[in-house]
Amino acid sequence: MKKINIQRALLVLVVLVCLIGCKDEGQKRSYFRKLERSYETIAVGIYKTINPNLINISNIIEALKIDAGIVAVTLTDEDILRSELENIDVLIFPGLNLEELSDTINNEVVQIIRRFAVERGKGTIGICGGSNIFSVLDNECKTVDLIGIEKVTLIESGKTPGIIGFNISEQGKDIFPELIDSINYFIDYHGDLVFSIDEDTNPTFNNVAQHMYEGKSFPLFVTLNLGNGKVFLTASHPESTPGMRWMLPRMVRWVMGRDLVTYDQNVIRPEFFKKEILYNKQFTNRFEFLINQLDEKRKKDKIMAMDELQEFYPWFAAEKVRQLLDDKNSEVRIRAAKYLSDIEYTMAIEDLETRIDKERNKKNREQLKQYLSKLESMIEQSSGLY
Repeated sequence: MKKINIQRALLVLVVLVCLIGCKDEGQKRSYFRKLERSYETIAVGIYKTINPNLINISNIIEALKIDAGIVAVTLTDEDILRSELENIDVLIFPGLNLEELSDTINNEVVQIIRRFAVERGKGTIGICGGSNIFSVLDNECKTVDLIGIEKVTLIESGKTPGIIGFNISEQGKDIFPELIDSINYFIDYHGDLVFSIDEDTNPTFNNVAQHMYEGKSFPLFVTLNLGNGKVFLTASHPESTPGMRWMLPRMVRWVMGRDLVTYDQNVIRPEFFKKEILYNKQFTNRFEFLINQLDEKRKKDKIMAMDELQEFYPWFAAEKVRQLLDDKNSEVRIRAAKYLSDIEYTMAIEDLETRIDKERNKKNREQLKQYLSKLESMIEQSSGLY
């Protein structure tokens, strides 16, 4: 990576590290594996409730690592009160359930977020249930209730969660020009939620992508202006969809009004899924069977299970497969490494490094290094403008 304005870069990084205060430095260190950042670095804060879904947050952080111009930290209410988001450019609200919404938010934090988004013109992104934090909810949950967002809410769709099809609107093609060559793409959708758009919605509202269900079109990605800032809301989870994780850093750049840079073909893989995969009872039963197969003693059972899991829904099984990097059988270890690299599971980079250090067989070590290199090439990309 080119060393451009390192002093400014380190200053950005130091400020962000200060935001996490006395939190465990060891856990945060992996977020900042490389220090050479340009002065144009986009600082992203990921909102963290009292009882957060840590997997959701980890998936977001890993997806953002694709872009060399983005650095991310998690922010609690306490962090927001202390920093007032002074050094943050974009605030992301990850998937939240109603219990998590009940944990938050105090009035002072609400005012800081409103000033951040509406007056200071910063970017905000809501992912799945995280979009609810912008809205007026018909319950006792406290939300930010930002101006104009009360007309865009999430409702239960009745749609079975799964890998669902979607298509891009004309406005969406401006943000995701990589997706103009096909009608249908597929993305992770497990919240059973879609956007309900009031006819008096903010006039800057745009339907970026939609999903067809029972003859009706449901907005899946929406954008709008909020005072001086931009908002991007998604009812799906690009951050946990192999081949589509790059969409999240692209959203970050869009809400900041920054140049939309290209990413490498090893992460832009919209053809990864070929059809919808519904998480129905039949799927769940088969998935549980395959997961149990990973605990079997026979090498053949484990490898066959990984083959099927990778094809139908790899992300669900990724953490279990990650454990197989330490399996007694070298073929199982190699297959697990291939699985993780094939699905872009960059959370396993340090696990692979550890496995390579332990590996005694030279051939096996070289194979593992190839998969490690493949994963490492998926982070901190710095391609040119689109």
